[in-house]
Amino acid sequence: MQQPLFSIIIPVYNAAETLSAAANSILSQSVQDLELLLVDDGSRDGSSDLCQRLAEQDSRVRVFSQKNSGICAARNSGLTQARGKYIGFCDDDDRYLPDTLQKAKELISQTNADVVRGGYELQRQTQAGYMVTLPHAVGTFCRLAPGQNADSYLDFLANSGPQFVWNAFYRLETVKEIRFDERCRFGLEDFLFNAEVYARNASAVFEPTPFYRHYERSDSTSAATIRAVVGRSQTLPAWVEAENRAARKRCEPEGYNRVWAARRAEFVTFLMHQLRDSQASGAVCRRSWRALRKALRDTGGNDTLDFLRVAGHNKKQAVALFLFATHAEGLYPYLPNKEEKLLK
Repeated sequence: MQQPLFSIIIPVYNAAETLSAAANSILSQSVQDLELLLVDDGSRDGSSDLCQRLAEQDSRVRVFSQKNSGICAARNSGLTQARGKYIGFCDDDDRYLPDTLQKAKELISQTNADVVRGGYELQRQTQAGYMVTLPHAVGTFCRLAPGQNADSYLDFLANSGPQFVWNAFYRLETVKEIRFDERCRFGLEDFLFNAEVYARNASAVFEPTPFYRHYERSDSTSAATIRAVVGRSQTLPAWVEAENRAARKRCEPEGYNRVWAARRAEFVTFLMHQLRDSQASGAVCRRSWRALRKALRDTGGNDTLDFLRVAGHNKKQAVALFLFATHAEGLYPYLPNKEEKLLK
């Protein structure tokens, strides 16, 4: 069988109401040179039968089943079975936008990059139950070449934004030995995976045109519930360690401190938002901040952050870093929150 250009992996768990739309957003792409791998993660709502029907309707669909082990284990199963030159990921309740694969194919042809990353749309469920689009900063086109270059690495991360896996495509040869950390049951697995990819000297390109629409529903694993935030706090040290390993691999010694300061700022603001959005208790907040401070110390640095430098381009982030540095993180929820107004 000829190797397809793309292998798209969808972990499936109790997604009978949304899976068809997700699968069809891929199968209807103008680029037909693909295989779609549906990994049923022990569904109990009829999703298993739906997977089989999709496979009967389209020979490009392959179905695999496993006992319920989580999204990371399902993605890992898909990686083991994938045959495409490039690997993509889609959640069972999300969508590929039209012409995503055509744009990715063009970027692959033009750049031969190991990682092709696009922009994304983010929709979150409001308290009233409907979806609203959340605005987020859009970077500019950029490339990351192999080798150590702190300025290039920092520029790429700043422009391409949060390192999710669903708005990217990965050369199979680059990621064939990388797996998702199955300890991550409530998120962060994307960030660990991508840090490992960059630590292996991968080249990358970012195109700000949206590739993907991500829906964050109230019951989504990406939602900031108390349970999810506690789970993420437990795997936060693994994320810090993975990012530090990547920064040391991709940066010259004289540029490492600059890049690592920016990544530490990312950890702080991420946790600030998670704790605020989940309305976490004081005890949960204290445990979470202790875990982050220890993780930062364990990388060989300290928890001092240059919030004055950050203030030049992101004043809200600078305030978050100032609160972290002065151990006054509890004040962050009182800052103006544009998202909160949108979600009511």
